[in-house]
Amino acid sequence: MATLLAIVALSLLIIVHEFGHYICAVATGMKVDRFSVFGIGPVVARLGVWRGTEFVISAIPFGAYVHIVGMEADDAPSLAVAEGGRPGEVPEHDPNDPTLYRNRPIWARMLAILGGPLANYLTAMVLGFVALTMVGNEVPLSMRVDNVVEPAAQTAGLLPGDELVKIAGEDVTGRGTQDKILATTAAHKGETVAMVVRREGQEVALDLPLTAEGKIGIQMSPGEVTRETHPVGVAAKTAVLFPIKFSAFQLDALGKWVTGRIEGKMSGPVGIVREIAKSAERGVEAFLEIAIKMSTLLGLFNLLPLPALDGGRFVFLLWEAVTRRRVTPRIEETVHGIGMLALLGLILWVTIRNDLFSHLFG
Repeated sequence: MATLLAIVALSLLIIVHEFGHYICAVATGMKVDRFSVFGIGPVVARLGVWRGTEFVISAIPFGAYVHIVGMEADDAPSLAVAEGGRPGEVPEHDPNDPTLYRNRPIWARMLAILGGPLANYLTAMVLGFVALTMVGNEVPLSMRVDNVVEPAAQTAGLLPGDELVKIAGEDVTGRGTQDKILATTAAHKGETVAMVVRREGQEVALDLPLTAEGKIGIQMSPGEVTRETHPVGVAAKTAVLFPIKFSAFQLDALGKWVTGRIEGKMSGPVGIVREIAKSAERGVEAFLEIAIKMSTLLGLFNLLPLPALDGGRFVFLLWEAVTRRRVTPRIEETVHGIGMLALLGLILWVTIRNDLFSHLFG
């Protein structure tokens, strides 16, 4: 069930992306003759025509796509969606039709290209606002021992499941519990301090040697928690800023990964679905959190200046805006075609190597 929910969630984020392209294209006077609201590839079901756009469901049950007429060289409408036409008919095509993508002003084409990523960022912000005002987030009131790492902590008697109550006479529970723990241990580096833990409902006193860096030598996770929502103003500000800050963090990490300063592993669709499913199993808050991050990442990824992506198309538009000369459509189409093949190859390689092989064989 969690896996199915994850597939639907990821598909919805892709549909939102394509809807962003659709609404911006239509709003700027472009002709969109087909919107596959679910799936890619051959059409298996036709849902109807609305305002010149045929809405369909396609054979491969993942994602969605929008066909903006005139984006490719010699691109003509594939459907007779004009008044009196029938789906599947190829209508008369006027290459000077002002509703074709390539005949629209450059600002309109830029907006149509950026519409998808913008829709993902807006979705992340809306989901963030809903999460903060309606669902709320968990606030730890105590920290629990998950794993005892340092031998000295093991010798002192700390056990997984112990809930930290006092360190060196200081109460370390309540709001900001983790900060209290870190501040207290940092003030007693290298010392042996009195510690009180709650174990199976009973308080147990221990004498714990801290490391020279002031560490206990354990891995922790929240123990007692409370859930709180946020005021509308605070939630709105946080929801708007988070996707921006998260994007900056991801770009910084990407730069460090490319230059070899940090290690990392890419995930394909299978790995992404798996992570979303895990979050769904942890509850609504975790599911919303990863949905916000996935929507942001989908928008950010498409903004990268690579062929076949929205960012790659936008680079060509910037070149046209600066030089006032349009790149030959055939050349641009070839660049994006090669980029698409490379992207599909990378996704296939990552899916097999990182998502499937490593999952099955470690």
